[in-house]
Amino acid sequence: MFLQIIKGRYFYRVAQEQQEKYLIVRGERGKILDSRGRILSMDRNVYSLFADPSRIMDKEAAAVKIAGVLKLDQDKLLERLNRNRLFVWLLRGLDYDSASAYLNSIKLNGVSIKVERKRVYPHNDLAAQVLGAVDIDNNGISGVEIYYEELLKSTPGYKLTLGDGRNLILNDFTSTYMPSKSGKTIVLTIDQVIQYYAEEEARSLYQKYKAKRVSIVVLDPYTGEILSLANAPSFNPNSVQKSDLNNMKNFAISDQFEPGSVLKVISSAAVLDQNLVSLEDRIYCEKGTYRMGKRVLRDYRPYGDLDFKSVIVNSSNIGIAKSVQNMSSHKFYEYLRLFGAGDVTGVDLPGETGGLLRDVSGWTDYSQASIAMGQEIAVNCLHLAKIMSIIANGGYPIKPHIVKEIRDENGIKIKDVVPYKGERVISASTSETMRMVLAEVVEKGTGRSAKTSICPVAGKTGTAQKADLERGGYYANKYVATFMGFFPVDKPQLVVVVTVDEPQRVHFGGVVCAPAFKRLVEKVFMYLTFSDNSPREEHEAEQSFSWN
Repeated sequence: MFLQIIKGRYFYRVAQEQQEKYLIVRGERGKILDSRGRILSMDRNVYSLFADPSRIMDKEAAAVKIAGVLKLDQDKLLERLNRNRLFVWLLRGLDYDSASAYLNSIKLNGVSIKVERKRVYPHNDLAAQVLGAVDIDNNGISGVEIYYEELLKSTPGYKLTLGDGRNLILNDFTSTYMPSKSGKTIVLTIDQVIQYYAEEEARSLYQKYKAKRVSIVVLDPYTGEILSLANAPSFNPNSVQKSDLNNMKNFAISDQFEPGSVLKVISSAAVLDQNLVSLEDRIYCEKGTYRMGKRVLRDYRPYGDLDFKSVIVNSSNIGIAKSVQNMSSHKFYEYLRLFGAGDVTGVDLPGETGGLLRDVSGWTDYSQASIAMGQEIAVNCLHLAKIMSIIANGGYPIKPHIVKEIRDENGIKIKDVVPYKGERVISASTSETMRMVLAEVVEKGTGRSAKTSICPVAGKTGTAQKADLERGGYYANKYVATFMGFFPVDKPQLVVVVTVDEPQRVHFGGVVCAPAFKRLVEKVFMYLTFSDNSPREEHEAEQSFSWN
């Protein structure tokens, strides 16, 4: 009577706690697809071994047996089994056959299999720095996986069921059940095939020139969609524990560098846009040596008189430095900012650096000339793609982005990413003039190695000495080589930027990067021309209504 009436409520709660089991039901993390619906990242079931220490009587003997089968440290395993818990992990992330084989070999009461979700990247290291990776609990730790964590992660469900005295679940007695909810599906702007081509070129350059790193960006100059963002070296997100964590960085957006002569695209466009110089105006290039105060500027070749078009085509430092002297420093700074210098591109990926552009108040007497030829300023590879997009699309700024659309757990589209449309940066005529001149850079100038018979291309080379940030000045033997361009010339479809950090033996952008640009353009052009879902017609339509 005492137990039933006086202690009844207490023992009822004790019995309820022992018998009722609250189980978390994990859902599926959202898929990541390429722009044509091909799977880049997904969940699959894996099988993990765990133990309930309360059901293991002889823990020392169990530790010996389990450690022998699973090849685990016996002392650490015994410490786990001696914890006052009902659940400890033994080995996670196995396929079904392996987990079953281990369980049959152990044959111990209290050791069981639990089904889990594991993130799988079917193409291993393809687009690894874009996709990112997850931790052992399927939480994003880098790339798209962490940037869009809130959309990708699932909402767990639960079920309230009964268990027996041995802590075994009695599924037939489930009283309450709330199903889990899968995460959203993310559709990227990345095209799997173009990404593969770009990574192929990046690896080739990395190995051939024993470079520190290589980055390649392929960008739609009208929408800002990134069709490829490739880096070498890379890593395999399927085995993060075995990878060099330094290679998880997305070098194309995280590493900033002085761009060198590719920045002459902005300098040239600025003076042309302000009508301070025409293509026919002649500039004396001082036979290759020109003193500006305490500084001496040099050209690679001793040019004399050059018209302004030839200054660009031959990438004359002296010619471009003289031409920007006709513009006020404040106006030049304004153009740099309009092209996005010193700011982030705003791409929807983690880890982007903002570049470097000092305010005019901090410029020296020769800063304007230095910046005009790509020194005293820092950018990342993606920013160069944005700069070239402004030239290619008629003079409008774009915002690079990596996500195309978002779908719910049933695969129904719930959100489109609308391209950013900014105010015009340079006039349509300036843009057209620059496209024509950059085409001549490839036909006759420093970018001849980028020329291809498959379609007309345009571009600009860049070779920049790396700044020694510790001692000041520049390294004598460290360079960043770049080629950035677009194709076709008359109706640009895509912008491509190739950057090689510290190439060995050869360091000129026209020699190192331009041939890679050519090979990549040829592959991409053929792929888009003959693939069923070519976006080229859409781009022409977009050009007609978006920027007129």
